[in-house]
Amino acid sequence: MSNDFIQLAYRGNNQWWRYLLGSLLALFTFQIIGGIATVMLLGSYVQLDGDPSTKMLPPSEIGADGLFVEGVPPSLLYIFFNLAFVFFLLGIYLAVTFFHGRSLGTLITPAKRINWKRVGQGFWVFSILKVIEIVGNYWLAPEDFTLNFQPRAFFSFIGLVILFTPLQTATEELFCRGYLLQGIGSLFGNLFGSKWGQWMGVILPSLLFTCLHLLNPEVQTQKNWQGVASLVTYYFMVGAFLAWLTLKDNTLELALGVHAANNMTTFLLVTSSNSAIPSPAIFSISERGCCIKNMS
Repeated sequence: MSNDFIQLAYRGNNQWWRYLLGSLLALFTFQIIGGIATVMLLGSYVQLDGDPSTKMLPPSEIGADGLFVEGVPPSLLYIFFNLAFVFFLLGIYLAVTFFHGRSLGTLITPAKRINWKRVGQGFWVFSILKVIEIVGNYWLAPEDFTLNFQPRAFFSFIGLVILFTPLQTATEELFCRGYLLQGIGSLFGNLFGSKWGQWMGVILPSLLFTCLHLLNPEVQTQKNWQGVASLVTYYFMVGAFLAWLTLKDNTLELALGVHAANNMTTFLLVTSSNSAIPSPAIFSISERGCCIKNMS
């Protein structure tokens, strides 16, 4: 039986080479253009802020967290690093529009309009589950948690999380569980049948989702292969779960809410020295206690 969400791919041009070029375009705008823009903005800030303690680090001094600047406030780092997703979103839009001749909305739902209540359901249910997970981890190993609450920094950071985190998570969802899932699902469905299309639509984008996170400091700072394997498995399972949820619901709406809930809750409640993006969260957790992971 064909899947309505995958069938959205047939609303536009659907040849395999279009997905290849579209994927390369989206990743180029994200990793290259977005990366260069981030470095330039950080460099300009360091040069113009007038603070001698703020500086760009040479490669030999870059620590395990992967940060190439020192002295920049976490809130500004959060803004600069998330701006790359503006370019990523632009790349996805250009790929869908010019290579496939369809609208960006077809990556989300077969309906004419997005059901924001459905997005909200995914967000609030998973937010509650995430809070329960963090409380459970605190109860099991309180020694891994250190109170990090700084009211002024925390409350000013909330607005940034609300503004930028949905941009980041929605862009990842549009690419991995929208563009790639539909493209791979339809192409394999044409070759081997709809069931194979759905399986490949879950597995292959989840592998790419995992690869996009392998350079995160959380992975790079692991001291043994078991730690790396744990994170790789986590990222793959998260990607596969969100893909399955998307196919089951025939829309991307729940996945959009779930991903945003996970990252927003994590950014506000916990941080660690090896986080991909540092935050003035309520608690700081040790690397040993980093079982609370972010999908960023």
